[in-house]
Amino acid sequence: MARRSRRAPENEELNITSMMDMMTIILVFLLKSYSTDDITVAGNDDLQLPVSSSLKPPKLAVNVIVSRAQILVDGEPVLALEQVADEASGEMVPAIPADAKTGPKIDDLFEKLQAKAEQAKTLGQRAQSDEFDFKGQILLQCDRRLPFSVVRDVMFTAGQAQFGEFRFVVIKGSG
Repeated sequence: MARRSRRAPENEELNITSMMDMMTIILVFLLKSYSTDDITVAGNDDLQLPVSSSLKPPKLAVNVIVSRAQILVDGEPVLALEQVADEASGEMVPAIPADAKTGPKIDDLFEKLQAKAEQAKTLGQRAQSDEFDFKGQILLQCDRRLPFSVVRDVMFTAGQAQFGEFRFVVIKGSG
């Protein structure tokens, strides 16, 4: 019996069509399963979010940031907070300026949130879909060292501006 030598032909090219098909399927699978939550958390000394063991992912809504220095709505400054002495401890704590409020309602914040609510309602009507209807949801990023009176006034103002569903943004940690 004669032995045949197995030598590869010199002009044979590599066929990568099946490998490209496989890579395309993997890429489509990864793109479909990949999701992100677009919540901006400002990293500075004036904003330290509380730690929680919550497992709920954040949803997109109007983003209100209440730091120790100011209040922002969707990244735009609305009101600068003042520092006043705490009666009990004597420490300097943030407070809403008295001339910026009507009772517990913060006037500038109310106007900004009211405009956001009207804008969301208009977009919902144009889209003609339940998915885009105005739901009155608001994301609150509040510094954990804020006095409750500041958070209460912000929540009251948001409620007056048709935002009744509050979602507090926290840092995920072990509880």
